[in-house]
Formats: sequence, structure tokens, C-alpha cells
Amino acid sequence: MKTKLWMLALILLSIYSCIEVDPFVDLQVSPTASPLESANIISQKSKSEINELIESQTYFDACVALVGNKVIYEYGDKNIPYNCASVRKSIFSALYGIAEGKGLVNLDATLGELGINDSINPLTETEKTATLRHLLQARSGIYLPASGESAGMIRRKPARGKYLPGEHFYYNNWDFNALPIILERITGKKIGEIIYEWLAIPTGMRDFMPENVAYQYVDYTEYPQTRVYISAEDLARFGSLYLTQGKWNNTQVIPAEWIENSVKAVSHESRDADLLEHPFMEAYAYLWWVDEDTNTFWADGAGGHFCIVDKTKNLVVVVRNNTGMSSAGYLFYNSQNPYEPNETGDKVYQAIKSKF
Repeated sequence: MKTKLWMLALILLSIYSCIEVDPFVDLQVSPTASPLESANIISQKSKSEINELIESQTYFDACVALVGNKVIYEYGDKNIPYNCASVRKSIFSALYGIAEGKGLVNLDATLGELGINDSINPLTETEKTATLRHLLQARSGIYLPASGESAGMIRRKPARGKYLPGEHFYYNNWDFNALPIILERITGKKIGEIIYEWLAIPTGMRDFMPENVAYQYVDYTEYPQTRVYISAEDLARFGSLYLTQGKWNNTQVIPAEWIENSVKAVSHESRDADLLEHPFMEAYAYLWWVDEDTNTFWADGAGGHFCIVDKTKNLVVVVRNNTGMSSAGYLFYNSQNPYEPNETGDKVYQAIKSKF
């Protein structure tokens, strides 16, 4: 019996090693990286208290907090590029703001005018009247099957044709998946290259490389889910741009007008029913969740990925849960690690905010 168990364990170990759970990305420092400055705002005693909270009350694996663009707190595996799940959407929002500033896109152009369709599940003529702006607001009115949809997203999806473009908010993976692919077609570059050139290089990101993007294809739509792998430290650099009117040092990375307008609420809980199932947030902007009462906005990813921007405190807090650095790793870690809800992300953010 012991021999059989030993052989089974050996077989399972061999299978596991072939899966290559991690890493999907090379753990290398970018040649254009620059170190972050630190600010001695939080005492060592307070940092220890935050550490204790994370370790005893959450499952988070990394946390980085900045005031402006200076580090005030960091914890755990801050330089490991985990899959950031739906946080990717807020990154795509910034890319569209940059593209608009470069004159590459007209956000009010319709999909029909841009020649955008879905070759596997063709759009109707009405659906083709949706604009890029509608997609960025999750108000396209295109209710087709999409890669990466959760059971809740499928359950809440309106019937096809029920609403016109711009008429209704629905947190829609078809919109989110089409946006990066459309930008690739416009620029002639892969989304990883665009993130690297437009965001990583100007902000001195340490861990992000063009290869840190993967595509999840399915057979019912031509648009894959685009997965972005980014470290807590690099995500904090991204978030800090929303504290500095889009500037990193003296470089304007994201247009200041986009920084201001893209986080203004477009869809509100009082009139958009889909927001009622996201009770932690009361509004949605251009791929950002908004809490107007506290002047904060969130990039929010399933599994426990949060980039919280607090304009009043000039603070950005990033907390991450290890949900893998590969497709197999994503499945493995999701089966092993509990998801972290908004409430625990908020608990860490509130703890950091209270210390200065």
C-alpha cells in the first residue's frame, strides 16, 4: 500500500511540475526602472500594527502605499507581478486617455465608423452605433457572450437589444475585452508594449515588461480576455498618477484633463440597477469604481486586487492577493487561497490612512 501511495505521489508531482504553475512572466528588473523615494510619515510602531492587521485579519500577500509618489508603507511580495484581474480595466482607461491626447482616437466614434465587429457573433446595426466612450463607461448596450464572465455577470446581463447604446450601465466584459484589442489595431502594437511605453517607462516601473500580458481566447467571440500581470509597487506608481494630475516628476504621462474627467461618476446607484449589486461602491466612471462620499475611486479586481486612490489624503493604497502568474497558476491559487472582498481591502486602506 505504501508503495502504491509513493508512486501516486510521484506521478502527481510529475504532473504538477509539467503544469508550470508559476511563473508565467520572467522575474526581471526592467532596464528603465528607477527607485521610488520614501517619506518618513508613518512610525515604525504604526507599520508594525498594519503588518499585524494584514497577517492576522487578511490573506493579502502584498501592499504598497504612496503619498504623492513617495512610499510610506510596504509589505510582502511587492515586486511579484501577479495577475491583476479587473484592475486591468482602469489601466486600459488610462491608455485611452493617453491615446486621445496623442490624437490617435476619437472617443465618440462609433464601432461602425471604426469598422469594429465581432466576427464570431456579429453586431447588429444598432449595436454598431455604440461609441468607444460607451465602452469605457460600460454602457455599450452590446450584450453578447464574453470571455471571463462571472456567474453574476451572466445572470445580470440584459437581453440582447433591450437597451440602446448609452442608455444603461451593465458591468460588461464584452466592452472591457474589446477595448484593448481595438487599441492594438489603432496603434499597431500589442497591449503589453503600449503599457510599457506609455506607462512603465515614464514612471520607472520596476517589474513590468511587455511580455506581462496574456490573452484568454474562447470560441464564441473574437475578443479574448486580456490578462495583465503587474506588481504591487508598479500598480502603486500607476495609481499615484491620479494624485499628481497625470505627472510623474516633470513628465506629463496621462493628460491632466483625462485624470480629472475619467474618474467623475457617469453611472449612479440610484438610477443604474446593476450598481445595486456592488453595494461597496455607489458609482462608476470610465473603468473606475467611485465613492463620491469619500472622494475616493478604486480599481477593483476579483480575488483581492485593489488600487485605492484617495484624493483628499493624497494617498494611494495597493493591496494584492496572490492569484497567480500564469493561467495554471491562476486556477491553482484560486483553489487554494480565499478571495479578499472589498471590505478587507478597505480595512487595510483605513488602517494606513489613520496613521498619518
